[in-house]
Amino acid sequence: MPPEKDRDRTGPGPPGNSVTGDNHGTVIQVGTVYGGVGVGAGPPHRHRVPRQIPHTPRFFTDRERESRLLDSVGRQAREGGGGRVVVLSGTGGVGKTALATHFLEENAGAFPDGALYADLQGFGEPGPADTGDVLDGFLRALHVDPGAIPHDTGARAAAFRSRTHGLGISVLLDNALSAAQVRALLPGRGPHLVVVTSRLHLAGLRLDGAELLEVRPLDEPEAVRLVSLMLSDGRTGAEPASARELVDLCGRLPLALRAAVSGLTDRPHQPLSRLVSRLSGEHGRLAALSQTRELSVDTAFNASYALLSEPARRMYRLLGLAPGRDLTPEAAAALAGVPDDDAEDLLTDLVAASLLEEGADGRLRQHDLARLHARALAEEGCGEGSEREAAVDRVLDFYLETSAAADRTLNPGRWHLAPVFDRPPRRVFGSRAEALDWLEAELECLRACVRLAHGTGRHSVCWQLCEALRNLFMLRKHYTAWEEAYTTGLASAEAIDDPAAQAQMANALAGLHLSLGDPGRAGELHHRALALWSRAGHLLGRASSLEGAGVCELARDRPERALEHFRRALRVHEELERPRGVALMLRRLGEATRDTGDHAGAAAYFARALAFFSEDEEPYMRTRTLVGLATSLLADGSAESAGRVLEEVLRISGRIGARAEEAGAQAMLADLALADGRTEEARELLTRALSTRTAISDPLTGETRRRLESLPRAPGG
Repeated sequence: MPPEKDRDRTGPGPPGNSVTGDNHGTVIQVGTVYGGVGVGAGPPHRHRVPRQIPHTPRFFTDRERESRLLDSVGRQAREGGGGRVVVLSGTGGVGKTALATHFLEENAGAFPDGALYADLQGFGEPGPADTGDVLDGFLRALHVDPGAIPHDTGARAAAFRSRTHGLGISVLLDNALSAAQVRALLPGRGPHLVVVTSRLHLAGLRLDGAELLEVRPLDEPEAVRLVSLMLSDGRTGAEPASARELVDLCGRLPLALRAAVSGLTDRPHQPLSRLVSRLSGEHGRLAALSQTRELSVDTAFNASYALLSEPARRMYRLLGLAPGRDLTPEAAAALAGVPDDDAEDLLTDLVAASLLEEGADGRLRQHDLARLHARALAEEGCGEGSEREAAVDRVLDFYLETSAAADRTLNPGRWHLAPVFDRPPRRVFGSRAEALDWLEAELECLRACVRLAHGTGRHSVCWQLCEALRNLFMLRKHYTAWEEAYTTGLASAEAIDDPAAQAQMANALAGLHLSLGDPGRAGELHHRALALWSRAGHLLGRASSLEGAGVCELARDRPERALEHFRRALRVHEELERPRGVALMLRRLGEATRDTGDHAGAAAYFARALAFFSEDEEPYMRTRTLVGLATSLLADGSAESAGRVLEEVLRISGRIGARAEEAGAQAMLADLALADGRTEEARELLTRALSTRTAISDPLTGETRRRLESLPRAPGG
């Protein structure tokens, strides 16, 4: 099988890092760079304090009893300094999350170091959230370098406790399923408050000193007051008996009341008694069918659903089929197969009917009870099976094509196997930062898409979607998602017996293991991929696995073996007449030759690569190659030549924002200054390098600090 398209990159995997063109703002490292060289962020800035607590629903009635206990626990957390946990338990739709968010919003100033939020998904689909994923998100929100986040869940929990030790933070853990799930997410000792919501009592958390508070349905006066607030007219006062009957039919549950009453807000002349009559009939019908569901909530949902237009009903049903827990209006439009403007109108109708929730970021989400209700309608005959399948196909295609467009934006030089990359892009991203932000925001939905595609036999979509996520994983180090996605993608590729797709998935898994510090396992996967590429007859794929295997050998301090792999890859690129691939292999050969101790030979390879990597066309790859050349010149005793090369690195890296390369050049120039006895110049260079590495959480930060501290003090200093 010939290469799908001769795009300029030597293949996926840790090697072949590429950022082309001028870059402004954030510039990011693609893949694993042998020798500790990376690309950092833009100018230093003060980290923003995370404020993740969702907004409280617009209408909220004071729960005096519960609020008093929360006030007391919050005060103890602040004054005692040891941290407190409170568990709000109660039935679905009773208002636990609304109470928690209201309290934490009102008391945000009491926890100045941030507010974290996680939906633990204990009672929705596809099941409880992975604790390791939640900890990964918390650590990222607290500005831990993604590459420094441990892979193991226990180690992540320890890192979270260390990071939060002494901090005054609040944490909302929504929809918890068990005490064990919560324990792993507790911060380190400090003046923090953790609020947990659950439909279960979680009595086991008493052992951790937690306060347990059952959130009961609203009292009748509170429930009537909530209805009055939503209607903002005199109907509850004019029909007090109907108002009392209404809140009883809704079980005095805020979720059910919002859904039921939403239809009256635009009908100011409709009496409450008419709604009560409809609800009474619906409640009786549901009660006769089943005693296992939340009858009050289903009753209200059905009444609200009945008032929708048919297009809005269809949108509501289809939302129950969407992958992921939330989605954007654009994704909803694709799901329903309607224009974006029409989708916006339909979604507005659903939000107004309290059948859909809109977050501050514009993302839309169904309450898990509403999602179950919508899916039941979709699967119980409200729409043909073919319509449901077509809707799933459309939304998966939306995520696949948009992810491919984002991936292409992040690394336009990388070659691709997936046919989706040969289609016209669905969306044009204005910058790499915009593309990366989209992938980050959609990651959970994209993971759900991978699972859905595999689980429903859409295997080609599954592995192609995985390939489109490659740069996201390399850049942001979502190790758990990386492993899950590509393991699933490999299973899909095997299911359709596509050897090239299997090889591409194996290469990506090799990149994961190399990033995790296991070059042995990574090398095994690259060699497995080599056999698959051979079976597929895909020469460019073979070159990518040869390069990856060579990098693994470099990481294992076996440069002679690396040279063999790189030479074989070079011959493939020469055979395919791919000048950029040839240049990349020359750089790789320079790295391996340098590590054998042949610095003159390495410099020759780097010089040949530089003839291709011009500053105008390939500024980032030029800096990478120049750094390799400088290390060889220094090792060969050519200090003056190395200094000139490093000055060029400083100039180009400063222009494109390649801050890790800039810091590396400063550190090497400091070595040259010290060798010449220019201690103060070395101090200045190391100070600048330390500042940069600290700002980008570079692994070499500690070493740079130690070098700076070891410099002799200036006279009088």
